[in-house]
This record gives sequence, structure tokens and C-alpha cells, in this order.
Amino acid sequence: MKTLAQIISWVMMPMLMPIYALMIVMFSPSQPIDLSAGDSLFLIPLQNKIVLLLYYFMFAVFSPGILYLFLKKINVISSVEMENKEERKIPLVIMSLSCLFLFYILTSYDFHLPKFIYGLCLSGTLIISLFIVINRFLKISLHAAGVGILSGFVLAYFFEQIYFKISILALVFIIAGLVITTRLYLEKHTPKELVLGYSISFIVTFILNLFYPFG
Repeated sequence: MKTLAQIISWVMMPMLMPIYALMIVMFSPSQPIDLSAGDSLFLIPLQNKIVLLLYYFMFAVFSPGILYLFLKKINVISSVEMENKEERKIPLVIMSLSCLFLFYILTSYDFHLPKFIYGLCLSGTLIISLFIVINRFLKISLHAAGVGILSGFVLAYFFEQIYFKISILALVFIIAGLVITTRLYLEKHTPKELVLGYSISFIVTFILNLFYPFG
């Protein structure tokens, strides 16, 4: 059981959550409430989906991952899981800046992208910035935060659709519950750290993606 829990933790690493979130909505049949808004991720061409996923992979996974390995090599962090609260400050700053840079690149394009593409990376920037402050007092669960982003994003997308399978949404929340239970089973976090990590990420991601752009 412990081995299975560890596998789930690695497969559901926080930095992979934006990729999973995008893949779920990009490849799940859906119909937006307002077709003229151009905010459907399912209806965009396959080549555009691949390009967007590659952008997210580069800035949310590959670049931070390489830097984390470098930090581990020079003994700034003891492991890429960053179990020690004191080790998390620099990696969190790196991830926050990476998300912000991705947002800057995407908004610099002249053509319109679905609002969820901007909202997702902006959510990551804000959430991680909050965690940098909270981390001074509490070792908040990054895994719980990751599935909070996943479920908050898919729920926001669901609210903007006339058609989207409720079973997919339910599966997302089941996965979130499984990851949180796994981290509790492995004794990596207290219930408070898990609930706080999930709640903050879920609320921020849901609101930003549902109402972006503001004004």
C-alpha cells in the first residue's frame, strides 16, 4: 500500500497539475455557452493544443525541474519533494516567476487565446506567491495545492459550458480526494496543511478562471 501511495504522489506531482488540467478540458467533448467568445479549449485546433501544452510543460515542468535538480546538486534542497519547510522558499520563488513569465509571454501575443490559458498561469503565480508567505509559518501541502488547482480549473471551465460530462468533473474531485488521502497516509502533512493547501488553491483558481479578465 505504501508503494502505491508513493507512486500516486509522484504521478500527481504539483508541477504536473496544470498539464493534466489542460489535457482534461482540451480533449473532453464540450460546448461553450458563448461560442463567439472563443474560449473553448476543446474546439481549438489540435496543433494549437500541442503548442500550448508544450509552453506549459516548458515553464511549469521542465525549466523549474532543471533548476530544482541543480539546487539539489548544490545542496540547497535535500530532495525535489522539498519536505523541509525551510528549503521551499527558493523553489517557490522560481515557480512563481516561471508562471508569471509564462503569463507575460502568452499575453504578448497579438492573437486571442481562450481566457483559461491566461487564467491558469495567473492562478499559479498568485497561489505560489501566497504560499511563499504562508510557508514562513506552516508547511502547506503542495500536492493538495496541485489538486486544488486541477479541480478549481475544471470546475470553472464546467461552469462556462452548455455541455461537459459531469462524470469527468466527478472523476477530478475523486482524484483530488485520493491524492490528499495519500499524503495523509504517508504522514507527509497534517490535515490542517492539506485542507489549507487545497482550499486556497481551489478558491483562487476557480475565481480567477471563471471571472478572468476582470473589469
